[in-house]
Amino acid sequence: MNKAYPDKIAVNSSLLGNLLVNLDNESLGNVQNILEDENVKKFLKDEELTNTVELFFKNNLNIIKTAQDAIVHRNTLVYRLEKIKKMLGLDIRNFEDAVTLHTVIILKHLEQKRKRRTHKLSRMQPL
Repeated sequence: MNKAYPDKIAVNSSLLGNLLVNLDNESLGNVQNILEDENVKKFLKDEELTNTVELFFKNNLNIIKTAQDAIVHRNTLVYRLEKIKKMLGLDIRNFEDAVTLHTVIILKHLEQKRKRRTHKLSRMQPL
């Protein structure tokens, strides 16, 4: 049941995404703390790094395939992975660290969806 997600991580198509969608409000508050960490914020704002990570995950942590798909030299990809390691303390070539960062990215997507939904609802409220 291996699905390829062409652009972004498909939050609702993964088991992890479905689990995170169903977090209670207390847990969601803890999630907010993770997303407000300065290093996490810095990482999530860096489109080059986040796109590299998402492509790396899409390619099942395969450095060569990811470098080819990103049209960068293998050493450039390794440099980016090392930059992430220094920034977040996570080596995403390690399975547990990859799961952690994958979770952070999914949480970011969920938070964006929640904000859009809240914004849409607030515009519908009569003044």
